[in-house]
Amino acid sequence: MRLLLGLLLLVGFQLQAADALDKRLKAEQWDAYRPFTLIPHNNNYLLPVSYVDGIAPVLQRDDVIAPSDNIEAKFQLSLKTPVWSKIYNDNGYLFFAFTQQAYWQAYNSDISSPFRETNYEPELILLLPHYKNYEEAASRIIGISLSHQSNGRAGELSRSWNRLKLSWVTSIGNVFINFEPWYRFKEKRKDAPSDPEGDDNPDITKYMGWFELSAAYKDEDATWRMMVRNNLRSDNKGAIRLSYSRPFNKHVRFYAELFNGYGESLIDYNRSVTRVGIGFELNDIL
Repeated sequence: MRLLLGLLLLVGFQLQAADALDKRLKAEQWDAYRPFTLIPHNNNYLLPVSYVDGIAPVLQRDDVIAPSDNIEAKFQLSLKTPVWSKIYNDNGYLFFAFTQQAYWQAYNSDISSPFRETNYEPELILLLPHYKNYEEAASRIIGISLSHQSNGRAGELSRSWNRLKLSWVTSIGNVFINFEPWYRFKEKRKDAPSDPEGDDNPDITKYMGWFELSAAYKDEDATWRMMVRNNLRSDNKGAIRLSYSRPFNKHVRFYAELFNGYGESLIDYNRSVTRVGIGFELNDIL
């Protein structure tokens, strides 16, 4: 939270005339896209090399467990497509979005370099852009989405949850803040860990909490970002992610990421993980 306050204080010393969020909205031109046109949702990136500590071991065939390598690759693919535009009074946009995160033991040749974990998140998102200025602060976008996230695995390694997520995007100068609380839909308890029906991870909110708070600061071509989660309990479990990107050439951006805490991936939702990685980003979020 101190880092977030620091970002907000920075606004008082350096304000940008150009609004980065406006530029992205104009670049995407939601009204101009036909249904089933793919456009970026979250950022798309590749970390070909990252150091990670605290992750789960790799389960191979015949229940053989092998230690995970601390050096692995990670990438994210995140796209959306418009389904319905100008729903009410020339406003309101319905999107279908899909985000995939992959955690690849690319350098672990002892166990044939497997994908350690893959997470999938399809979403149905209603976005309502609006502009209400409160002196220097401006409320920009309100969203609501239905989200299903799972790792596509069976048995005791299966992880999934369903959520109703709200989103409120606001800006203060050239700092952009997204507050995203959610409600997790309840599932019935399993009779046994191997039961194919029922809740795979009933305690996930103990580690992932009930909200995510993100901030981004645009400094010319560079973008600084921060995400924090917390369960707001006395045991105080949560996560923080810091990232930085800037143009590398005309086609890709340099991207660096630091993560610490719970819930980086579904298989590690109840493990405290630390990751540092560098790589490339295909699209900026601003």
